[in-house]
Amino acid sequence: MGKVVKLWLLIGMVGLAAFFVLLALGYSGSEVEKMDHMIISALTAYQPGELTRLFIWITNSAAKTNEWLSLLVFSVFFIIWRRQWLEPLVLTICLFTTRYGNFFLKDVYERERPSFHQLVEIGGYSFPSGHAMISAGFFGLLFYFLAVHIKRTWARRLVAALGSLYILLVGLSRIYLGVHYPSDVVAGFLAGGSLLLLFIILYQLLAVFILWHERKS
Repeated sequence: MGKVVKLWLLIGMVGLAAFFVLLALGYSGSEVEKMDHMIISALTAYQPGELTRLFIWITNSAAKTNEWLSLLVFSVFFIIWRRQWLEPLVLTICLFTTRYGNFFLKDVYERERPSFHQLVEIGGYSFPSGHAMISAGFFGLLFYFLAVHIKRTWARRLVAALGSLYILLVGLSRIYLGVHYPSDVVAGFLAGGSLLLLFIILYQLLAVFILWHERKS
């Protein structure tokens, strides 16, 4: 069963990466641009102050400072209270890989941000969305670790549902606030999702190796 699960994780990782490459090759095409502008128009047609403040809060919750704060709290919880170090280690590597991988991809594609509807000030390139990539990769892995250590099925499903909703809202906030095209956000989800599956595979393999080593000792 474990080998089957890992195989599907591997297939999913490769599939998401492949879709990212396809989108990266075609985001400047007329059909993608048309879809981008249609979605932006729909999401920005109604922008009351309360909703704008909510989306600013959501987008800030996935900002750099809160990423490191989330990692710190998670690591303290797992190392001190649960006496487990593997999860914080893998999550730390995931954050570094996802963040600096996003910097690398943005420098490769050099897509300019939308200039016609920005509710917040931001610089840098646009493709893929860093917030979307990090929320899917780093925060996705964080929610995964929380879920797998919960015994009750309903609680695991609740954590998974809340985590998925949070990731989706972070992506939507970037479009709503006018700092990314929808294709940027989708690309961020694809790249981050691929890294998420990569680090889940890595975590599972390391856990098996550690268990084997302990039994051998």
